[in-house]
Amino acid sequence: MFLSAIRSNPRGWMIVAVIFITVSFSFAARMSLPVLIPVWEKEFEWTRTFLTTGAALIMIVMGGVAPYAGHLLDKFGARYLVSGGTILSGCCVVFGAFMDSSSVLLSPVWVFIGIYCMLSAVGYGMVSLPVATATITREFVENRGLATSIGTSGVGGGQLLFIPLMAWAIEIAGWRSTLVLFGSLIVAMGILAFFLLPSERNSSTAKSDAGEGSKTFVAKFGILIRSPVFWLLGGAYFICGFTTAGIVKVHLIPYAASCGFTLTTGAAATGILAGFDMVGMVIAGYLTDRVHRPGLLGGVYFLRALTFIMLFFITDNYVLLFFFAILFGTLDFATVPPTAGLIASHLGVSTMGFNMGILFLGHSLGGALGAVAGGALFDMFQTYDWTWISGLALALVAAVLAWSVPEKREATPAGAEPAAA
Repeated sequence: MFLSAIRSNPRGWMIVAVIFITVSFSFAARMSLPVLIPVWEKEFEWTRTFLTTGAALIMIVMGGVAPYAGHLLDKFGARYLVSGGTILSGCCVVFGAFMDSSSVLLSPVWVFIGIYCMLSAVGYGMVSLPVATATITREFVENRGLATSIGTSGVGGGQLLFIPLMAWAIEIAGWRSTLVLFGSLIVAMGILAFFLLPSERNSSTAKSDAGEGSKTFVAKFGILIRSPVFWLLGGAYFICGFTTAGIVKVHLIPYAASCGFTLTTGAAATGILAGFDMVGMVIAGYLTDRVHRPGLLGGVYFLRALTFIMLFFITDNYVLLFFFAILFGTLDFATVPPTAGLIASHLGVSTMGFNMGILFLGHSLGGALGAVAGGALFDMFQTYDWTWISGLALALVAAVLAWSVPEKREATPAGAEPAAA
């Protein structure tokens, strides 16, 4: 079945493969900061609040870029956007290796905030999940959820491979050499993506509403904010960002360190979590094509809330740390396929880049709030208990919002051949 689907739509599945790889590199680069937090706390005597503020800035800038990136994607296609964003973020990672306390130009605070966080976030926003999901969504009608989940599961693939490797390399060769090597690999992937991705935005799924993609930014935004579905999904996605990108993705490694685990152990748990991101995403993508999507989405948020209970009991228990990573990872990005599917069904595929970009902005703002709140609460109480309590409570709210979204299935456009069978 899968091989026949590839043969029937080789262009679509080639795009899925390229998106998987570029997203892998982009998200691994973005998630490199938690690995470096314990190292930079010691070397530069920075507080956790300061470092997690940097993580928050990444999410704010990335989220702010995402709607504009989606708008450009709707108009011009993926090639220049994805390759340019990948190259930019790779260069910023390399530049981060040259922080120098004795230099004004290379001042650690300036390089960390201005280059490693804010400028790199522009690149991350150009290769964000809205761009990835919209690029893939318009190439498929049938099996859209599966294709989207496979392509965007690169968010877990990159972290599974690179985060533990980065932690190991930092302990062996130092953080500067590690950043140079990793950033160079990202730049190389960006160059490769330029030659593999199509430059046009052409697809059979967009023909029925082709004029929508050329609407102005303001016109698209006006349509979006009048949709009740947007507010329900957007509210849930804001909380999604708070509970995942904010408090868990930023604070799990520092939390593990505060429990007495080594940097490598914390990074390994994060890598396992990311690996199960892929598993959960593919399962959710498969189910998105077959079950009631609001019910699926709400169920994911509800189960995510329950996983926060485990964090109160980890202390020095290796088994519980890795068990949490497996469960939370399975639920982490499982929200993406049903959310993208509901947006496509209710608001159309030709403006998917913009619509998902706005949702991603909310997700990023939630993540930024979670990152800063988690760091501030830790500095204040020297414990993460209140951080995990907030995650549990808000995830339950997200479940209620998701269950309130009406289901709506779209038909295959007249005259359009299924892109995958």
